[in-house]
Amino acid sequence: MDKNPLVTIIIPTYNRAHLIEETLDSILEQAYINWECVVVDDESKDNTESILKEYLDKDNRFQYYKRPNFKPKGANACRNIGLDKARGVYIVFFDSDDLMTPNHLEVKVQSMQFNNCDFMVGKTTYFNHPSNQSALEDLYQNNASGITAFKFISHKIGWLTLDVCIKTEIAKKLVFNEQLQSGQEYNYFSKLTLATDNGYFNDVILSLRRYHIGSIRSQIRNDRVKMYHSYLSTYWHTYLDTKAEASMLIRQFLIYRCYRLSLKLLFDEQLYKRALYKALLQEFGIKGIYYIMKLQLKKRI
Repeated sequence: MDKNPLVTIIIPTYNRAHLIEETLDSILEQAYINWECVVVDDESKDNTESILKEYLDKDNRFQYYKRPNFKPKGANACRNIGLDKARGVYIVFFDSDDLMTPNHLEVKVQSMQFNNCDFMVGKTTYFNHPSNQSALEDLYQNNASGITAFKFISHKIGWLTLDVCIKTEIAKKLVFNEQLQSGQEYNYFSKLTLATDNGYFNDVILSLRRYHIGSIRSQIRNDRVKMYHSYLSTYWHTYLDTKAEASMLIRQFLIYRCYRLSLKLLFDEQLYKRALYKALLQEFGIKGIYYIMKLQLKKRI
């Protein structure tokens, strides 16, 4: 086994010229030096390209690509491009406004090798939260109980995109769903935990997250309808993407979430409704008829 395997860091970016230098500097300061960093630009309108050129000239471990026009806009497509370009033994996803602790890669590689696992999960904390630096701590509280697909998909355990290190041979078999604008990490890691349950949780902070008041998720939460639509899309696409591998329990969890969100939205898109009704019948049998009747009755009211 190679004691110092190449690690590919994949970073999607969009209009982060004012922040990405801090991120790239934190990568340059890594104690573990055998890495490549693949930055994929989602057609930034600022001077991201000129900043990346400076880093390319400074260190040939950096790579810079632009999302081609035939790929849909968004971080999902950019991460998939990064996966295609990756040459490392391990994959680490990161964001263009967050920071790595100096031991980030070192601990991840050691955890992968010592535990002979397919993926590992570390921890993240905010470095600039206005009131609570440990606001993310609850996310990890049950991870030590063990990683399974059902626990992750049913939100009994959780983590952030930048917490994970994955064997490349596994990561490349999975893709980020390019139709999703929110919840794409949940979708991807649902597929990961179904592909392998050989994951390890290391209770160590390895990433420093930047708190944004006006983040996409914050905006969604401020608009209840948009929030419900976002969650509905996430659960529905995750059901479609995983139903061939998922257990009945997992499939029922995902479809029940879709049903509950549809009750709140009174969603009237006919193609989706027919597909949801079919899924309710497939996953719940006779009980599915009851759920369908409730949806129809709710709409009439």
